[in-house]
Amino acid sequence: MVKVIDNFLPKDLFAEMQYKILSNEFPWYYNNGIVDVHQKNKYQFVHTFFNCDINFSDLHNEYYNFIEPCLHKLGVKSLKRVKANLNPRTIFHRNGGFHYDMENVTTSIFYINTNNGWTKFKDGCKVECIENRMVIFDSNIEHAGFSCTNQKRKVVVNFNYGTN
Repeated sequence: MVKVIDNFLPKDLFAEMQYKILSNEFPWYYNNGIVDVHQKNKYQFVHTFFNCDINFSDLHNEYYNFIEPCLHKLGVKSLKRVKANLNPRTIFHRNGGFHYDMENVTTSIFYINTNNGWTKFKDGCKVECIENRMVIFDSNIEHAGFSCTNQKRKVVVNFNYGTN
């Protein structure tokens, strides 16, 4: 089951988060692929806020604080990974590839900017990219991101976590 929540964060809190993540100072890192590094002609920029497989010396850094309000509202008990994805505009909509992020946890996608891209689920469900929208689903459900054609970039933050 896919749950969609619009206006997930209060407007002022979201506006601050959006401004910082979309600013020229926010650090993005090139990733040679979207689902798989061997995908021909597909790439994205990422920012990892947290990954349980990597030892961060300072978990509560300036950037981690950006996503804390989402963690609280989602009821996160055990955090696995939080990663922002930036997909540049394409001439036509490109499918990033069906995948699941991790097994047996909850996945949430938070849309940072409104654009004509979307997230599609294997069952055919489609969620449009509307800023301040959160979509929550079981991590075992395959999904794919589709690029946008009407904005410079599509930016989302992916959360993988347990609620127990």
